[in-house]
Amino acid sequence: MPETEGPVAFTQICLVRHGETAWNREQRLQGHRDVPLTDLGQQQAEAVARRLAEGRWDAVYSSDLIRARYTAEVIAKACGINFVTDPRLRERSYGQLEGLTRTEIAQRYPHLVGHGWEHEHSGVEPWERMADRAQEALADMTARHKGSRLIVVSHGGWIRALLGRLFPNWDLKSPIDNTSITMLHQEGDKWRLLVANDISHLVEPRISQGDVV
Repeated sequence: MPETEGPVAFTQICLVRHGETAWNREQRLQGHRDVPLTDLGQQQAEAVARRLAEGRWDAVYSSDLIRARYTAEVIAKACGINFVTDPRLRERSYGQLEGLTRTEIAQRYPHLVGHGWEHEHSGVEPWERMADRAQEALADMTARHKGSRLIVVSHGGWIRALLGRLFPNWDLKSPIDNTSITMLHQEGDKWRLLVANDISHLVEPRISQGDVV
């Protein structure tokens, strides 16, 4: 067998969605709006932090929006490490639609219904643009932390967009619940999905929130 230069460096990424907000509960699009966590959301952040503190982690990265930043701060404190914010980890911007429910969108902007909110006048960030910045941020983090274990706290849409880029067969409609854990494993330029949307650390009754980001 040919000799190798050394062991292959494995990098693991733990993707965590932020805790629940009032707008999650009310089915309102949040996008780039800063909406704090509810009491339940704070409890969810504490629960996922306790679980992650059982492992060894090298760094925590977070969206700079308050709902993710609070969740990351709780996790980082439990793990005994600092966290770094990166605006590229933000949720998709929904422009003038932020703060509205789907019913309100249909009433105020009926021309958007059935167009995936990609209408040129809606001010919505194109999905592919969000996916581009998600993939760019991941590439920078993994290049900086080869062979490390990283926690990335972000948003439902952002996580779906990243998974869609890494795994072409990923169903973009798959749920990503509040404080769910999705584990990725990188070896060279290959990625594996170890677990998706794991919320086994949540013991409180869940509040149905649909697919609101």
